[in-house]
Amino acid sequence: MKAQAAWFWLGCCFMLASCGGGSGGGSSGSSSLSGTVAVGAPMQNATLTVLGANGQTASVSVNSDGSYSNLDVSALTAPFRLQACGLVNAVYTCHYAVAQSAGTANVTSLTTALVTLASGSDAANIMTAGAPSASALSSSQQTLQGALSQVLAASGLNSGADLTTTAFSANRTGMDKVLDAIAANTGTNNGHTFVQLEGRFGSSNFYVDNSGSQSGSLSDSTLINGLSLDLTSISQIFSALNSAAGSSSASACAAVLNNNVGLLDPQFTLSINQQTLNTSNFASQICGFLSQGGLLGGSVANPTLRDCDFSGSDKICTAGFDVINGSTVQEGAEMAVVLRNGTTAWKLLGQASPYEIHVNANVQRTLRVGVSNPQPSYYRAISFEIHTSANGVSNVIQSAKVYQRNATGTGWDSTPIATLSNAGCTSQSWLTMQGSSCGSTWLGLDGFNNGNLASGDALISAFFQRGRQVKIDLYSDNAFGSLITSVFTRVDGVPPQSSQLATLPWLTLDSASQSALANYASAQGNTLSFSWTGDNAVVPHDASFCNSGSCNNPVHIDLGGKLGSAGSASFNLSSLTLAASDYKMLALYGRDRSNLGFESNYVSCVSGSNNCP
Repeated sequence: MKAQAAWFWLGCCFMLASCGGGSGGGSSGSSSLSGTVAVGAPMQNATLTVLGANGQTASVSVNSDGSYSNLDVSALTAPFRLQACGLVNAVYTCHYAVAQSAGTANVTSLTTALVTLASGSDAANIMTAGAPSASALSSSQQTLQGALSQVLAASGLNSGADLTTTAFSANRTGMDKVLDAIAANTGTNNGHTFVQLEGRFGSSNFYVDNSGSQSGSLSDSTLINGLSLDLTSISQIFSALNSAAGSSSASACAAVLNNNVGLLDPQFTLSINQQTLNTSNFASQICGFLSQGGLLGGSVANPTLRDCDFSGSDKICTAGFDVINGSTVQEGAEMAVVLRNGTTAWKLLGQASPYEIHVNANVQRTLRVGVSNPQPSYYRAISFEIHTSANGVSNVIQSAKVYQRNATGTGWDSTPIATLSNAGCTSQSWLTMQGSSCGSTWLGLDGFNNGNLASGDALISAFFQRGRQVKIDLYSDNAFGSLITSVFTRVDGVPPQSSQLATLPWLTLDSASQSALANYASAQGNTLSFSWTGDNAVVPHDASFCNSGSCNNPVHIDLGGKLGSAGSASFNLSSLTLAASDYKMLALYGRDRSNLGFESNYVSCVSGSNNCP
């Protein structure tokens, strides 16, 4: 598994619920579309494509603030199907909407949820299979509006505000504040297409699927009260960072940051590449990193809120954002911001807590090449990477237990889903999953708790129906006796259920490349070229190659992180000496819209040899 790296870093137009998803947004006779493409922050480098019922298309580049305007659709017949594709937290992704007429048409994570529920399938299918009926959209919108009614009201909106046609700006007010507060996820659970709306403030979770099953609510007081907070100064923080990143030199960049006196919280701290940043060296260090990464002269995008802790008097949110300079993109950038009790402006905090914890989910397929009728094997896992140090002090944390929410959503299950410690593994800087080799952080779901596929499926279903938040109890001893604190975080990309594994949108090595892998030997030269196909639902990010002696340190290349169904690249294998019969593995890595990691492994080997599937 390949763990993802992390940098801790309206005027409103109200529509009646009966109008349905995206209906009646414009004035009579209008022949253009305008709106906002956002997920709580503007989608970056985005292109909007509109497909009419007559098969005609129109497209436009979305502005950096998420807006687009006056897209001529006079040659298109309603209903209009909208697809917006661009960067969200450095992941190239797409969102969808349906508009019944010209006028205002937004594309957001909530319109994707609406289309998913109405169509009973992945929202992307509307671009090939047609739009859901107006009645299905209306019914689904009323369901989501009902779930969101308190959230909409607390954001200053009518409880019947249309998710597609309510005009807004990506400025953390109105509908954009709703997008800040609610994480919308979609997928398949127990054979049904579902929508999950989870509050980023507190523990609210609402689940509905196309069978009519519903559970949970978005009425948690922490969520509703959190919406009374002014979030707009979060954007001002990142506007200052954007001004600095646009500088032509590291010194000019640092001068911009140093002039923003109120940018940092007094307790600001951040660790990047094993270097500690604080209030005194932040400007010089950050600008140095931007310069070294070829990002100076670029931009820092307005952030999305990933997770927030509003339980105390101080409010803390982790913000994920993109740093972009042409084709160069900083992946996984995130930093925490804080609103101190009694103050009115958010400040940059750096790390959300002294405890460094990363939770990632991956799914893996392994396929042998060079044989007839190969049978793939699959593996699903969640990684809990919990570092043992805190505040610069080593081995503060010696063990941990991870808990999932209980069935009622009111607390936590009594039995942990994972236990980790550093017993016998003190050379590692992070805890090891109990029962695994030193350094392993992966909780395998296909034999969860010594069970079978069904037990892993049940765990996954619970993440959808109860919420993706986990509680991690941290201990100062290996006997789980001395509790230090409890940390709450979310699993963004939850693996799919076992019934879906064979039909997932895997990145697939084409037949010629599989043959090239099987036949490759050093005598042929030092280059192995390959091509892949895939699905727009998964973004190819990188690839690796190894033999039996190098899989702990494989040859790695970047695939560019562009959304597309096909691509090609090549490895320079001059550092390896290989015969055609040697064990060889080529792996393709990607991520989907929910941040679930995909790994497609292709193995060439001799039957009966070690690690040969």
